[in-house]
Amino acid sequence: MRWAYSKLAFATVIVAGLAKYYYRAPSFVSTIEPQFDSSSSHPTLKFLLSLKRLYPQSQHATVVEYSYRPRFPVLEFLNATGVPYTVLGAETNVIHEYREELRDVTAVPITKVAAFTYQGVEFRMFEVAPADLATHLFDYVFDGTDDTAGRQLLVAAHDWAYQPQGGIWVFEDDEWTKSAALLQAVQNADWDEIVLEESFRESLRRDTQMFFASRERYKSLGVSWKRGLLLLGPPGNGKTESIKALLHEFSNYPALYVTSMAYDFAVRTVFEHARKNAPCILVLEDLDSMVTDHVRTIFLNELDGLAENDGILTIATTNHPERIDDAILNRPSRFDVKYDFSLPSRELGAKFAMSWIGKVHALDTDLTFQEPDLLIAETIARETDGWSFAFLKELSVSFLLRIAHDKSLQKDLSKSAHGILLDQMSRLASQVSRAFEDSH
Repeated sequence: MRWAYSKLAFATVIVAGLAKYYYRAPSFVSTIEPQFDSSSSHPTLKFLLSLKRLYPQSQHATVVEYSYRPRFPVLEFLNATGVPYTVLGAETNVIHEYREELRDVTAVPITKVAAFTYQGVEFRMFEVAPADLATHLFDYVFDGTDDTAGRQLLVAAHDWAYQPQGGIWVFEDDEWTKSAALLQAVQNADWDEIVLEESFRESLRRDTQMFFASRERYKSLGVSWKRGLLLLGPPGNGKTESIKALLHEFSNYPALYVTSMAYDFAVRTVFEHARKNAPCILVLEDLDSMVTDHVRTIFLNELDGLAENDGILTIATTNHPERIDDAILNRPSRFDVKYDFSLPSRELGAKFAMSWIGKVHALDTDLTFQEPDLLIAETIARETDGWSFAFLKELSVSFLLRIAHDKSLQKDLSKSAHGILLDQMSRLASQVSRAFEDSH
């Protein structure tokens, strides 16, 4: 089940103490229906008052969330913890919307009622969305002498929501979602698959490790325990792959991945979530396009930590450092360590080629080249000089796919492997040239 947890920091939690809960009551929908035509300046309040009149002797734990889609995670929390619930269809009314990212139609409740028992207390959940769908009221009605049971339910749901079960937090389109696909990519990340100088790679790993191990050192120096790393350089040279490898290696710390922050609200939401998950790794992808003039001031304030940023390691990437404001790029304590992911050297290309040839032999022991492996690796490095890491990786993949295709046709590969390799390099060379022209 996909769900998004975005604006809970802006949810208003209201708990009103009443006395006893009666399950036999007039229809929920018939009771609140007049409020949909209300001209009140605060329709949410009128909905809440209607629910209190409907259950006048009950406890009400109410959440108001300002979002175009219902996000409050209590039902998802119940699913995850094995607590059954029943949606009462007669009192539930929905509209349907097309979700581009899912390529499917999903239901959006206008009214929804569900019943469940949590820790021995019977709850009935009422959800109402006014006509503009921009506000959602969640009212949890239960029996009790005080509001303790309702508060415990809300706190447990919030605590569960902040744990990235089954995915990594991703902030996109002004909301936090949990991405199982990114988690899988991180778990599959391997430093050996990335074309980097060993000293460069080890420095990046050491900086990350030392940050999390140095909390007391920062404290003794009287400075905030935060740091920023900036990975810069042309596209396709391992910035994103290196971040995935870091997140894999330091998976005991929460990872938060940000792809866009278009408004002040979004910037605040990102850093508030990071503070709640600290110590953590906050990744800002394509910083040059993310921090526009519109959000520059609020971004600098949040990054500097006008609120406490202890435990946040911010790792940002950019293909175009020349487009980044100098106040961000060169101001101490913001991004004080920079890693330049330049094009692989010829020596590094040969090293990658030798590693790749070894894997080719491991996958297909019958496959041989007409020349020694070292000479083949040097040829690859020479012919691909100036290629990015991404194109080097594409060469290895396209070669293996071509070999697999020819084997399926029962072709003799003992004499053609070298020719296939040269052919694939020639095909990719034209793509490399076009990519270079497009970037200049």
